[in-house]
Amino acid sequence: MHRACAQDHGTADDLAQLVPVLYECAANVIEGSFEKTDHSLRKIRMLASVVDGPLQRLSMIVADSLARRLLCPIQGFAAALIDPSLYLEQCCLHAACDNFANISPFLSTGFVTINRAILEQVQDEKVHIYFNFSMLQVVRIIDLSCSTTHRWQWLKILHDFHDRPGGPPELRLTVVHEDSEFLDNMQAVLSKQAATLMPSFHFDKVIGRLETLDFSNLREILKINFGEAVVISCALKMHRLLTVDDSVSLDGIAQLQQMANMAQLKQMVSSMYSPASTLSYPQTPSPQRQIPNLLVSFLSAVRMLRPKILVMMEQEADHNAPVFRDRFAETIPYYAALFDSLRAVAATNQQRARVEKMLLGEEIKNILVCEGVQRHERHERLSQWEMHMQRCQFDHVPLSFEAIREGKERLVSYKLKECRSVEDNGHILLCWGATRLYSISAWRPQR
Repeated sequence: MHRACAQDHGTADDLAQLVPVLYECAANVIEGSFEKTDHSLRKIRMLASVVDGPLQRLSMIVADSLARRLLCPIQGFAAALIDPSLYLEQCCLHAACDNFANISPFLSTGFVTINRAILEQVQDEKVHIYFNFSMLQVVRIIDLSCSTTHRWQWLKILHDFHDRPGGPPELRLTVVHEDSEFLDNMQAVLSKQAATLMPSFHFDKVIGRLETLDFSNLREILKINFGEAVVISCALKMHRLLTVDDSVSLDGIAQLQQMANMAQLKQMVSSMYSPASTLSYPQTPSPQRQIPNLLVSFLSAVRMLRPKILVMMEQEADHNAPVFRDRFAETIPYYAALFDSLRAVAATNQQRARVEKMLLGEEIKNILVCEGVQRHERHERLSQWEMHMQRCQFDHVPLSFEAIREGKERLVSYKLKECRSVEDNGHILLCWGATRLYSISAWRPQR
């Protein structure tokens, strides 16, 4: 009995040491010390091996990322390791994406909220009368979520359209994805279901990624016809339009910044005493940043489409800070909460492991290792997105009471006390405990 208590106490002590050692390791990486970093990495591996838990698994991914960052000066080393498509089979990535959509209470809540916002914007788009002839109005849904897209979202909206008063419109769904086989399978599933629910349903495939589309000809690429009521859904992909070449060489002012990074990280180490601090690290306001040209081009092209609504879901974190120290300090609490949520909801360890390693792990590596155009996981908070959208002439569309209610009901259905949603001026923030993980907001071009 005494031995068991001592072992439990030892495990708690190990956890209390783990986060400060991560910060210590980051400071050693900034300093460029191979010897000190190696010592920190050994301590992390030892502490993380005591028991298998969310923070331990996160620590191993962060440690691996820090080791790779130290090797970044070796030309091409980081780039060769970061893109998961280079060493993960597409079937594995698709399985991980599918697992994430199936087990995450936040993704499914986002899909429900987005669907309701879309339905409300086209609720009157059913019948048009031309010269005493009635015609079904065409609703065009554009799904720009790419790898995050999931057939469950659109299977649900087929049922929602079918059940609404007055019946469904003619529905055309355009989905952007880089895998044609995935699109073929999705089309088969949706078309089969639509045969019993919709008088007219069309599925259009666009092979590619959001950030690589030709925005100069977006209407033709997305196969939008004039006269269609256009609505746009984009979940966890808009941040890829924030990519810029912001890499700098470490000389002059950059060297002073590096020293400040190291000093602040070391100061953080001394102020951390327990794993709970990873979930309560203060979130500082994001500074106003210049709007990247890629995002400006995209939103300009979207304005030309005159959509009724653009609904977006994004990670609620500032992982786009130009300074590595700030990104590191944001990464630990954010992903600690996200990993903890997966522990609570994952049906099997295999599902959880796929999501942690193949999706979230790759995000963390990209945030911590890459700079410049190689860094595409540039998550920003809602306050920053509001500035981007307003400066690009988009008005905020408050989510309705019904959309908020449906989202909350979906989140509550998971019966997890840590899962909660917060309304913020017509936006929705999805949280795990005190940590805000995702935002859902709606926009339309200024008239």
